[in-house]
Amino acid sequence: MRSLAFFCGSLFVVCLVLLACQSKPVPAEGVSPPAPSAPLAPSATLLFNRVEAEEPSHFYLLFTLDIKNPASSCRVKIESWQAEINGRKADSGFDLDYTNDSFSVGAAASASFPLKLNMDVAALVAQGLAPADDYEVKLILQLSFAYDSTPAIKTEVSAIAVFPGVLAPEFNITAIAIIKAELINTRFRVALRIDNPNPFPLDLSAFRYTLFGNGRLWADGTERNVLRVPAKSSLEGNLFLLMNFIDMERNLLDQIINLVDVNYRFTGEAQVSTGVEYLPGFSTGFNLSGYSEVLER
Repeated sequence: MRSLAFFCGSLFVVCLVLLACQSKPVPAEGVSPPAPSAPLAPSATLLFNRVEAEEPSHFYLLFTLDIKNPASSCRVKIESWQAEINGRKADSGFDLDYTNDSFSVGAAASASFPLKLNMDVAALVAQGLAPADDYEVKLILQLSFAYDSTPAIKTEVSAIAVFPGVLAPEFNITAIAIIKAELINTRFRVALRIDNPNPFPLDLSAFRYTLFGNGRLWADGTERNVLRVPAKSSLEGNLFLLMNFIDMERNLLDQIINLVDVNYRFTGEAQVSTGVEYLPGFSTGFNLSGYSEVLER
């Protein structure tokens, strides 16, 4: 009987030991539990869509930022951005236009956000970033994706826009000549050179001009014929003006009749067509001044 009691007591102790071995281990002091796993990283893609312009000195580059978020909803923020032109960093001359610098993307969702990069050619020229036959503009975005319980995920995206630059034509007076003199009227020929610095032809129409001589209005007019200036070339043409001296001082008439040098100012505006899809046409003005010998021709 005593042996049976001893056997039962020993069996009870063994069972307690086995139960103790099956219990969960107590973590060591100072050891933190494992952190929750980070969410799947979203993907971001920046796409260049097209370029728009109203004149050669200002371009609008339109981009789209596409976000694919496989995890829970997050907050996307544009932390910073940078623009490069023809491989060189631009300190000014660009302005990124977007509605908000941060936006939400839902869980397991996709979203697209439009961006417009404004490009000021004059500001780029001032930095020594002279226009080239082709522009290559790179937009770089620094993004962050913020979640409720984990640190923000940061990434960088970029896209390149390549398009031909457009420069306004240049105007220069090469000669002013008398072709006929009468008592109260004088016809003048103004020789004008138009330079086209672009790699494509330009068509000029609705050409309006005003000529001042020695500070007085001499004549004005409109050239309605379309002038085509070949690519990377010049075109020289003549404008014929009729000047009436009834209301002018006698000394001005004497200067012209006696073939004296004339201090002139020639202003005007022309409508320019480029054949470039994103810039179908624009107006360009000119304001020329200088001295010219009045030739009798």
